[in-house]
Amino acid sequence: MSRVAESPVHPRALAATSPRGSGLRTERSVAVIRLAVVSIVALIYFASIGLRRDIRPLALIVLGLAIAYSLWSVAILGGLERASRQLVTATLIVDMTLITLWCRATGGATSEFWSLTLFVVLAAGLRYGFARTVAVAAGLAFVYALALAVDGRVTASTTVYRSGVIVLTGLAAGLLAYQRSTSRTDWRAAEALAAERHVELTEEREEVARLRRVDSARAEFVAVVAHEFRTPLAAILGVLNTLRTHGPSLDRELREELLDGATNQAGRLARLVDDLLTVSRIEDGALALSLELVEPRRLIADAAQASATAGIVNVELHRADAVWCDPDAVVRVLTNLLDNARKYSPEGTRVVLSVSQDHAAVRFAVRDRGPGVREADREGVFERFRRLDEGSLKPGAGLGLYISRGLVEAHGGTIDVGDAPGGGAEFSFTIPRRSVTVPEPARLAAPAVR
Repeated sequence: MSRVAESPVHPRALAATSPRGSGLRTERSVAVIRLAVVSIVALIYFASIGLRRDIRPLALIVLGLAIAYSLWSVAILGGLERASRQLVTATLIVDMTLITLWCRATGGATSEFWSLTLFVVLAAGLRYGFARTVAVAAGLAFVYALALAVDGRVTASTTVYRSGVIVLTGLAAGLLAYQRSTSRTDWRAAEALAAERHVELTEEREEVARLRRVDSARAEFVAVVAHEFRTPLAAILGVLNTLRTHGPSLDRELREELLDGATNQAGRLARLVDDLLTVSRIEDGALALSLELVEPRRLIADAAQASATAGIVNVELHRADAVWCDPDAVVRVLTNLLDNARKYSPEGTRVVLSVSQDHAAVRFAVRDRGPGVREADREGVFERFRRLDEGSLKPGAGLGLYISRGLVEAHGGTIDVGDAPGGGAEFSFTIPRRSVTVPEPARLAAPAVR
């Protein structure tokens, strides 16, 4: 099964489920609530001046600090990607300090703004879990009760009532925090499960698509191989039947001609079988090379002879030292390219084979005067059984360029196709140069172009 990367989760969903996204959203919520509470307190305070209270300088100072702190928290804390534990603790302390100063400035123990303490408890519930929220509420209730007891201006029942309200608020906020944490955990689990199922579905779809491609390739393979086998087999069977029926009456020259034709067809069958075996080794990664130091001239001569293009090929042998390669594999690549160039070139035109090198590789290029290869087809032309429309009537199974690419890549090289100068196609491939420990052979002089 092909490996598939996990499907991307929408950024908003990721921000909502990740710890960093949850912390960011919580700090923004606390900052907005803080600003809203301070605004309401300021409105109540200024609306009651002259009715229930007079203007007190300490109250104005504390209110100004609270407003500035609220605006700062919205602008700065609300934009942080991640709030540290120390920063969260510091904001709780600042909130409680400002609330304490505000209550002192507006009546001390008798101030009606004592309920602002509940904001700190709610902020803890938004940030922490059940246990820590209850602990914060209990601590605040104890400190507040102690402060009231020291002040002495309120009754014990009032102290118990207010402290109890703080603790009960802590319990409620803790339960809400626990519920939110559970819901968030369930949501994350659902998101993870959905992502996992999406990945599995994607893998299954790709596997189905791959199997369909394999099935299509197998059907195409059977059709092509059946066609390619049928022609030479029919020719061989025809020769055998002719020899069996009319053999004694045929003259020697005709019998030799028939046998030569059957031999050629048998060779075609052998080459097709060899191509199929090579394709299997390439796809199984079992292609073995036997490397040796070979002169380019020898490779060219063997390929020209094997492709029957010795009479139409012009060789441009530039500076090209001996190269480490599997000579049979490179000759096979050159043979395929020369055979294709002869096949697609107009009658009477010549094929050019050039060899050059740089510091990294030796480059072989075969140029023809044929119709060329469209840019859209240049990648697919190296696929199995892929044949261009112009060559649909040409003989061949469509394996030559696929095998050539596999043999070149087994050497660590590359193969490409482009436009030839003056028209036609240029197929080229490179073989990396390797450092050798044996004496380097004398360089061949470049022959004149025919």
